[in-house]
Amino acid sequence: MEPSAPDWLRQVPLAHRGLHGPQVPENSLAAFRAAAAADYGVELDVMLAGDGTPVVVHDAVLTRLTGDGRRVGELDLATLRTLRLRDGDGAVTDETVPTLPEALAALDGHPAMVEVKSVRLRAGRLERAVAEVLDAHDGPACVASFNPATVGFFTRRRPALTRVLTATAAEDQRLPAVVRRRLAQLRDAATVRPHAISYDLAGLPNAATDAWRAAGGTLVTWTVADADDLARARALADNVIFEHVRP
Repeated sequence: MEPSAPDWLRQVPLAHRGLHGPQVPENSLAAFRAAAAADYGVELDVMLAGDGTPVVVHDAVLTRLTGDGRRVGELDLATLRTLRLRDGDGAVTDETVPTLPEALAALDGHPAMVEVKSVRLRAGRLERAVAEVLDAHDGPACVASFNPATVGFFTRRRPALTRVLTATAAEDQRLPAVVRRRLAQLRDAATVRPHAISYDLAGLPNAATDAWRAAGGTLVTWTVADADDLARARALADNVIFEHVRP
């Protein structure tokens, strides 16, 4: 097991895609500023725009977020800037897709869990772009990913950077059953050596995460959405990624 996770990763609740709500879209600068103002950290998502800029957005296809049916990877940053983000009720706002440096700056020194949205079997441009941004960032931050290749990239290339392996027991039919089981059972943790595990609350407790915690590992759980979730999460994990409910 790697050295202990930093104290903030155990102690500071993380707002899922920022502290969003009416007229404050997820993964927007407004959502990140709201989280910082409330003294929370955030969990945010990053992928590459068509020109190689790391941008903060969850969906590869922009329909839900902007009403535009194109993919993030098809559009350069200038084009993304012309699209307006929608809030959770579908209302158009003045917010646009931010870059990763803009998002980190909006947090004003509060923690960030940067989830790297990569599905490639080998790490590449996205991981390098995120690494370069975090090299220049002074605030508390970690990288997270469902993809063991991504976490392994940072283990090799940025060993001082805090790393989180994200996992779920959910049945994602896009993946072969053997791959789903491997991810759910944390079989790659010994190889990619994360500092913490981030696991779907619906999949807790389980033997893999129980063993991880018994060995002294930090466990974060997501997504905590109401008071019942929060009570379960506090009993089963060290920290929470939350929305709609305030820890």
